[in-house]
Amino acid sequence: MTKEEVRRVHHEDFYGALRGNDLEKLSRIYSDDYILVRPDGSVFSKAQILDDLKTHSMSFKSIELTNEKIRTFGSVGILTGDSTITALRDGIASKSAFRLVAVYSEQNDRIELVHFQSSPLPA
Repeated sequence: MTKEEVRRVHHEDFYGALRGNDLEKLSRIYSDDYILVRPDGSVFSKAQILDDLKTHSMSFKSIELTNEKIRTFGSVGILTGDSTITALRDGIASKSAFRLVAVYSEQNDRIELVHFQSSPLPA
């Protein structure tokens, strides 16, 4: 796996699926053992996050990523950075800023997102 592959999957595939609310594409990007840890510490599996996104109408107006760093170790890629997201969830607009860690693994003949964790940025 290369840094360019991780960057492409994260920016084009993952962010593209979020922006388009494409749950089918997200289902292919998330590994079967995917774990999401939100800034409040809540943990979601692949099935739980897809169900949450299906239940709660959500659209992403903007997704910005700065201070991006990608490291690769064989079949694993780790992307870190600072993100600012403007979204609409259940009709309520929100803006959040957080530091993220996204872990990708090359498995099942594709690059899958296996772990995503975010923490609020200091004020």
